[in-house]
Amino acid sequence: MTKRTEKAVREQGVGGTVQGLFSNLSGEDVQAAMLERAKMAALAFGVELLEQEVLSLCGARYGRDGEFYRYGSEKSSAIVGAARYPITRPRIRGPEGEVYPEALEKLRSVDLLDTEVSKRMLRGVSTRNYEPVIESYSEKIGISKSSVSRAFIRASQKELDAINGDTLEGHAFVAVLIDGIEIAGTMVVAALGITEDLRKIPIGLKEGDTENAEVVTDLLTQIMGRGFTLYGERLLGILDGGKALKKAVKKVFGERALIQRCWLHKLRNIRAYIPEKMHSQLLLRMRKLMGLATLPLAQMAYKELRAWLESISHEAAASLDEAGVELLTVHALGVTGELRKCLTTTNAIESLFSVVRRKCRKVKNWNSNETKQKVRWCAAAIRDHEKNGMRRLRGVKQRNILLNALLNAGLDTQSKAA
Repeated sequence: MTKRTEKAVREQGVGGTVQGLFSNLSGEDVQAAMLERAKMAALAFGVELLEQEVLSLCGARYGRDGEFYRYGSEKSSAIVGAARYPITRPRIRGPEGEVYPEALEKLRSVDLLDTEVSKRMLRGVSTRNYEPVIESYSEKIGISKSSVSRAFIRASQKELDAINGDTLEGHAFVAVLIDGIEIAGTMVVAALGITEDLRKIPIGLKEGDTENAEVVTDLLTQIMGRGFTLYGERLLGILDGGKALKKAVKKVFGERALIQRCWLHKLRNIRAYIPEKMHSQLLLRMRKLMGLATLPLAQMAYKELRAWLESISHEAAASLDEAGVELLTVHALGVTGELRKCLTTTNAIESLFSVVRRKCRKVKNWNSNETKQKVRWCAAAIRDHEKNGMRRLRGVKQRNILLNALLNAGLDTQSKAA
């Protein structure tokens, strides 16, 4: 809004005439003035709420019929949209001293401010550039760089607390994916749960390293303490191949955990041991292996793949052996089609990490003294994506096959895959 428009709004006030305010203004100025008046009207409504509460407690002005009475006024503020604005609030006294109206506490609540600040920060607005992107009003206050930063800290901490603290009761989980993401030199371990209806739920974040079994074990133990419940007798653990991840999953879930190794990670590992000209053929063979309809066919293709790799490089064949039957766990469950594609890679959690990287890419100055800053940013990005709608896993037609297989307590899937 131009200075001329702001001056016109202030001079006319909420009750000014439309003709006097809008004469000789451009269309842009007229619309800006409309927004300005709407904001002023919102503040006036807030003051009216305060006056109504004072009236209910103290009665008519200049009267003193009860134990509460008016006690002058003072400058205060109210939150409207994404900023703080000045108001004049009435003061009330009672038998035990000054009474603060409930309406004032609600008008000063920072919840909406924190939410709006968080939205803008996650979309790349820096603390120094926050003021120009909020709705205009000439008397806005409390939008300094430090106040915006404090608002984001409060909002992102709430999101981290929600991921790590919300109850998981009411959900039945069929799978869990665990992986790590590096943010400005700090590793954050994340856990993503898959429910019986194939929904994806972020269930845990912890600073640490996926190579550290204790960190992952602590994360899974905390998750279990929040009511994490398996749908059946077995749980599918979809991992990238880190030994610490498998150790932690087995320690927490025991024999109930069925490990499915991500074949894309294994593909990348094997590529390091064979000539580049054979990479495309390796991809074709791996795709064929993972796409075969039945376990016996996949076992035959696995042996053929291993023999081919052995003819090229013993180290490549040894890398395939390292994953072994854990590549075929979902085959042994009888799951095929789109659902198998989703359950044999860590793409579900990798796509979540891509969202985090995109939302964090404009952060230039990470505070080394703020221990939780990076994990808070990670939580805020994940929750923002979750609220906007995370897609379910594809392959709903195969869901019942998966559920029935996990209900079978006697199924020795890993041995069957061997």
